[in-house]
Formats: sequence, C-alpha cells, structure tokens
Amino acid sequence: MSKNDAASAVLRLDRAKELLDEGAFARALTLLDKPLPKAFRPEGDMVKAECLRSRGYLAQAAALFRGLVDGLNAPDRSSWLDCCLALVACLRSLGETDAARRYWAVGRKVATTKEARERFDLEGALVERAAGDFPSSITKLTRHLARFKAERDWVGAGYILWALGGALRFAGDLEGSRRAFLEGLALSRRAGDPAGQAYALFGLGGVTRIQGRFAEAEDYYARALKAMAGTEDVFGQAYAHCGLANVLRQRGRLAEAERHYLRAHKLYTSIGDPVDLAYVDWGLGQVFLRRGELVPAEKRFRVALQGFAQGGETRGVVLSETALAALLHAKGRTQEAERLFDQAVRRARKAKIHTHLELFT
Repeated sequence: MSKNDAASAVLRLDRAKELLDEGAFARALTLLDKPLPKAFRPEGDMVKAECLRSRGYLAQAAALFRGLVDGLNAPDRSSWLDCCLALVACLRSLGETDAARRYWAVGRKVATTKEARERFDLEGALVERAAGDFPSSITKLTRHLARFKAERDWVGAGYILWALGGALRFAGDLEGSRRAFLEGLALSRRAGDPAGQAYALFGLGGVTRIQGRFAEAEDYYARALKAMAGTEDVFGQAYAHCGLANVLRQRGRLAEAERHYLRAHKLYTSIGDPVDLAYVDWGLGQVFLRRGELVPAEKRFRVALQGFAQGGETRGVVLSETALAALLHAKGRTQEAERLFDQAVRRARKAKIHTHLELFT
C-alpha cells in the first residue's frame, strides 16, 4: 500500500468512527469495505463489528469481536475489554450462553478498575437473564438499577429497567414487569433516548399482550414500529413486526398478522438470528392452526422447535411443544400429544418458567 493510499485509508477509518458515533452504520461499513494498513486493521475491525452489532447482525459482529479477543489484537487493554464485553453481549443475545459465560469469566479476571468490574458484573447479570436464571438476574439487575439512579444515569437506568422488565415477565410477575417497562419508558424520555423508548415500548407490548390487554399491546407495538422505521436497527424493525404480528393474530386479524410475520422473517433471516426467527415460525404456525391448516402449521412448529432447541431457548421449546401437542390432538394422535404436553410442562417447571400457562399467547 502506497503512502497516499495508507493516508487515505486512515482518513476513511476516522470518518467511519464519526459515522458510528452519529448512528450512520451502513455508511460507516461502506467506508470500511476497502483494506486498511495492517497497523489499523484491529481498530477497523472494532468499528466494523460495532456497526454490525448496532444493526442487529450479531453473528457477523461476534466473529469479528472473537478474532480481536482470541488473537489479542485489540489496540490496547481497554479496547480488549470493550471487545470482550461486546462479544459476550452478542453471544448471549444469540442464545450461546455457555460461550458467553466462558468469555465473561476471562474478561472479568482481566478487569481491574472499578468501572470495568461494574460493567462486567452487569453483563454477567444479563447473561444469567438470557440463560433463564431469572431470580439471580433480577436481584443483580435491581442492584445495578439503584447504582445508575444514584449516578443519575437515566439512559443506563432505562436500559436496566428494560432488562428487568423482561426478567420479571418470564419469572411470572407480569404487573411488576409492566411497571418496570413504564418506568423505563419515562426515564428514556427524560434522557432523550429514542432507542430506549422504542425498546421500552417493545416490552410493554409484550407484557400487556400476555395479560390479554390486546388494544394496549397493539398500540405499543405500532408505536415501536413507527419509532424503528427510520433507523438502521434491523433487529429492532424485525422485533416490532413480530410483536405486532403476535397481537394481531391474537385479535383474529390473521391476514395482517401473516404479513407482519413474513416481514419479520425476511429481516431476521437477513441478520442471521435463528432464535428470533424460530419465534416467527412459531407465530406463523399459530396462524395456520387458527385457519385449520394443520399440515403447514405442523411444519412451522417443527421448524421452530428445532431452532429453539439449537439456540437453547427453553421458553420457545415449551411454546412449540405445547402447540404441537394441541395440533396432534386435533389430528387424533392423542397419546402422542399427551406425552409431548407432559414433557413441555416438566421442562417449564424445571426451568422455573410459566410458559405452559400462556394458553392464549
């Protein structure tokens, strides 16, 4: 690479970093398509990985972060810790909680400052949440929430309340979950954090839907979809379409629900998110089941079950097993249905979740 080319490449990297800070992730990625001088490649990979993560391309981001962490290629110790934390976050979001825990343990030993330890401890609580250990994660997240509030970090507090709301929901405390999401929405507004507001709306849509408050849930999801429409957050857009599809399905508006599911399916496929894609397949199976189309319904449920099982998503496995049990009963395969339903209930109770009770979810 000539000196002129190298200088131009460094300018591109600097501009890509500016675009990352501005939230223009696609433009930043375009600038990083061309090669950088060897000395600047780790920094370029960090910027590229963060852009991919911000858009929801978690598997691609994780691959880059893993290379930086495993190869000790980060520019400095602080950057290595940032990469390790980001890798853990990607892995737990992808359902790879065992790998997330391994990298978390390595990074936590390296973290020596109070700030670094607090960041790793928070991420550890989020990994526990992703793995389904809700009692422990709720205790730890509540402690972190108090810290963020004491520091008057309203963006951070809003994020913690989003995570806490989800953990409370899956632990069965639906009203506590709703209160957490409402407080998170208020704090995100106070902080002027549009992303935080959108994710709080996601949470509110989910918990009110489970409570049977369908009109509220539809409004929350519609507002979240509107908030995501102009962003580069592909995951957020997919999540909004899937959530809205769920409540439309529950309200009997099956054609509308199917359109949103198919849109979510396309978006989740584009970012390589197999676990959330399985939720879409499960939802489409429910649409077919409601229509009496048992053959395509069974196909979707089995595809969803495979995706959930491979991703370690116990809640999704239980949802798929109970749905398949109902379908098999409708087809006259009652004994098989009974065995599958019993298996789902045992699985849920072992995991201390209540998914088997979500009969109209």
